[in-house]
Amino acid sequence: MSPKIVDREAKRQAILAAAIAVFAEKGYHSTKMADIAQRAEMGKGTLYEYFRTKEELPKTIFGLMLQEFDQQILQLEQVHSDPVDAILAGIQLCFQDIDEFAHVTPLVFEVLGNKDLDRSIGLSEDFEQWLESLNRFFLARIQEGQSQGQISVDLPAPIFARMLVSTLDGMATHYCMFHFQPEFFTAQVNVFSDMVKSYLVTPK
Repeated sequence: MSPKIVDREAKRQAILAAAIAVFAEKGYHSTKMADIAQRAEMGKGTLYEYFRTKEELPKTIFGLMLQEFDQQILQLEQVHSDPVDAILAGIQLCFQDIDEFAHVTPLVFEVLGNKDLDRSIGLSEDFEQWLESLNRFFLARIQEGQSQGQISVDLPAPIFARMLVSTLDGMATHYCMFHFQPEFFTAQVNVFSDMVKSYLVTPK
């Protein structure tokens, strides 16, 4: 039984990879399921065995990306006992797979720009929940640092956490839209991390 399970998952991954490639080339609206099946080198009937509608594809693509990120955030909480280190690691994590996300950014804007399509797919809701999850991560770490005396209690934790999320979201969107040189962007991220650290850490 296991080879069949492996083959099925491999086909599913092949469909998603093909969908990402075709969406990037043609855009969501101009893409047909037949285009994706052809790119995945399978019949359209086989494709429909895995995804009944085209709308299921972006939902699955972004759902998997966000799910993986959430798992990585949970791992940060377990790995980093120091709250400031956890915050800085969280900042770096936000850009870990930025080039992969940049590839699907046009699809994001195309879906979000169509209210009926977005309502059907639910992409804006997924992103809102993801950003809220990231906000909770930063807020909890800031409050933990304040309780341990590492971060000043005068810092308004909810406001700073939301500012972090908004800034990181803006930096990522900017990179994906304008295609900065990776080395330049990495330098930006490092400078931002240093700024956050200097602001968070209470002087001895």
